[in-house]
Amino acid sequence: MISNFLRPGETVRARGGTRSGKRGVVVATAAGRTKVRFNGTSGTRWVRTGNLTSTGSGSLSWILPVKAALVLFLVVPGIRFVIVHLWTHGGLDGFATALGIQMGQAALAWGHLFTTDPLGALLHLGFLGVVSRLMHW
Repeated sequence: MISNFLRPGETVRARGGTRSGKRGVVVATAAGRTKVRFNGTSGTRWVRTGNLTSTGSGSLSWILPVKAALVLFLVVPGIRFVIVHLWTHGGLDGFATALGIQMGQAALAWGHLFTTDPLGALLHLGFLGVVSRLMHW
């Protein structure tokens, strides 16, 4: 079940079993079981993932706003392109051609960026890699 997916570092509460009601931190997950370090204990214990609920106070509470900002960052230019095309042409006539031309110009711009500023191009590719990693977190 996707709602039971827990990540290391996430804060959870046990329900059912000998540790019912206790809070802990996820250490590892494997095959429907989660290794948790409960508060007040020195060791870790494997617990069925179905017996845990996330308390929402984990270290990843910042990921949802970041993902929303990244989606806007990636989607807004495309929406702007469509709106400008509709405004200037009064419809979708020639949209595929305009999109193809724009993609060709973007490829040429990348080639130009790599030849004139290779460090800037590598930094931009690194940024896109971080964006990609955050979107799959």
